Amino acid sequence: MQVQFRKPDMERDLRPLFLMMTDDDQYLFSTRVLCNTERDFSSWLADRLRGDFHDFYVITASNAPTPIGFAYDYDFSLQDGHCKLCVYVSKEYRTIGLGGIAAVSFMDLLFNTYPIRKVYSTIYEYNQQSLQSNLRFGFTKEGTLEKFRYHNGQYHNLHYLSLSRQQFEKVRSKFMRR
Repeated sequence: MQVQFRKPDMERDLRPLFLMMTDDDQYLFSTRVLCNTERDFSSWLADRLRGDFHDFYVITASNAPTPIGFAYDYDFSLQDGHCKLCVYVSKEYRTIGLGGIAAVSFMDLLFNTYPIRKVYSTIYEYNQQSLQSNLRFGFTKEGTLEKFRYHNGQYHNLHYLSLSRQQFEKVRSKFMRR
């Protein structure tokens, strides 16, 4: 199954994005979406698309009837040569490797589109699957914010990971077919 990225079409994508971004596993990523209705979410997302998110894509896959996820970069700085990224794939597509394929494809898009030198990812310690996947891929742990988020009755650390353009070039071919 192949993944594709496209700009969101709010008429057809609002509902699937709302459901993904407010799903019960929304706690896995660092952007908090505190919207209870699609109308509130529509305003929230429009604000983020105008300001916080530099690039935002809906992720689709062949044979999937609706979008399977989304990807965006934020804190984008050409001057400093870096950005942070978030790639989210719905639960049912994670176990077949589409999350990894989407993440590598998104980083490939970013490195080929912009002269950035590094991408960052922030991952909570309770999201061990994502943390371990990123470290296995080649991300380097650069720092930890101790007890940063309160979730399920306890505080959790937030890990800052990075991947340089050179590191990406070394490992990309293992995960992408060109």
